[in-house]
Amino acid sequence: MNKKVFISYSWGTKEHQEWVVNLGKRLMNDTIDVVLDKWSLKEGNDIFHFMESMVKADDIYRVLVICDKNYKSKSDNRDGGVGTETQIITPEIYSNQKQDKFIPLVRERDEEESPYLPIYLSSRKYIDFSKEEYFEDSYEELLRNILDAPSIPKPKLGDKVPLYITESAVNNTQTNSIVRTLENQLNKNPEKLNSYVEHFLESFLESMWEFEIKGGSVVNDKYGEDLIENIKSFKVLREDFISFLLIIVKPEYDLDVDILINFFEKKNLYSRPRGGASSWSPNNYENFSIFFQEFFIYTIAICLKRKNYELIGELLYSKYYHNNLYIGKRESKRFTELYSFKTNLENYIQVKFNMLTGFGHLVITNLSDKVTKNEVILADLICHYIGDLYKTINDYKDSWFPSTYVYRGDYYDFEIFDKLSSKRHFEKVKPIFNVETIEEFKELINNYKDSKKGVDRIRYSRGFEVIPFLFEMINLDEIGSNR
Repeated sequence: MNKKVFISYSWGTKEHQEWVVNLGKRLMNDTIDVVLDKWSLKEGNDIFHFMESMVKADDIYRVLVICDKNYKSKSDNRDGGVGTETQIITPEIYSNQKQDKFIPLVRERDEEESPYLPIYLSSRKYIDFSKEEYFEDSYEELLRNILDAPSIPKPKLGDKVPLYITESAVNNTQTNSIVRTLENQLNKNPEKLNSYVEHFLESFLESMWEFEIKGGSVVNDKYGEDLIENIKSFKVLREDFISFLLIIVKPEYDLDVDILINFFEKKNLYSRPRGGASSWSPNNYENFSIFFQEFFIYTIAICLKRKNYELIGELLYSKYYHNNLYIGKRESKRFTELYSFKTNLENYIQVKFNMLTGFGHLVITNLSDKVTKNEVILADLICHYIGDLYKTINDYKDSWFPSTYVYRGDYYDFEIFDKLSSKRHFEKVKPIFNVETIEEFKELINNYKDSKKGVDRIRYSRGFEVIPFLFEMINLDEIGSNR
């Protein structure tokens, strides 16, 4: 059966009346049976009886109250037909009627942009029709309300509380204590920065072992669920790391970058159990590989936030001496060694949620509220570009795929590339590209462009989304052409 609504309004101007009539016609065309005085109230009918019957009728599913300055004034002052109608509606609202039967539609706002709502509707959620350019969006919201067809249906209720909620979270560790006092300590003793940094990272690395996954199998969903729960439970400790970074990477501090590099060099130590266990599965250490890759992305993102481009350059172009646990020696690697394809994570999220990228999906849905999504995406993309730009060997391992890029907004641009036409901006960000002059930068990008002739853009394995080349993000002819 078609839904039936009654429209309550104040006549006001001819233009306003036409707007109400057109709204009623539009609703009628979209299967809503509209009761409106213009076509429902006949000569000789009792106006007050008509109003009362419409407000109280069981078959009236919604009462749409068109709120403008005129309606508010007449309602609050109990003036005319609107005032009478208000006296009828008010007890209905505060007695036994459904809370959602009376829907305010705001047509006007005052000088301070506050909606004109009568007192009896002032606490009600309304649909905003005050801006003509957004009429279609507001109309769809109204139509969905009447037809009980929300744009975002209520999701199915889960059957269990996540483990990272029910189990005790790591929020009282030594790292948390250090972070809470770090800024105050640095204000007093800035010269001790590097000692504080080393102390935090040592404590942090020790705390990470509490998240070692023991036992389990990768042959069913249980492992995937355990991996996701483990990563989410780690978020509390990860937030300590992010808070720590936000303090220590400020450009005014004299941070020894080797301390951070040494931290990332520890990645391989978390690829197997410590203590020399004879039987173990590498799958149970995939979470640590995820953590270290995420750490690096967040480090670059926070350096971007703090505009510490010198530190970004140090992190992207320094060598990392990773411990090879199988041959008993350290190997010199680029930062790209921190990237790897997370087989179990990708397989689980692809099957469970049908996502293009498991790691990207995890990073974006488990994002820290201290860093924006776009800052993280840009950091990930920069790692990809610099990894590819200075790649000197034909080795697929010496690369970085920007898993989060697909989650950027459709119209999102990257200011750091767009503003390269400013010489002042170029001078600030040039450490990211490991160049000194505009001419050197142009030569670098042109050589890179030549090397990509006939090469297809990188794309996501199961989609059409492609990653643009760096030279497509930059207008080389305008580099440094402005102040």
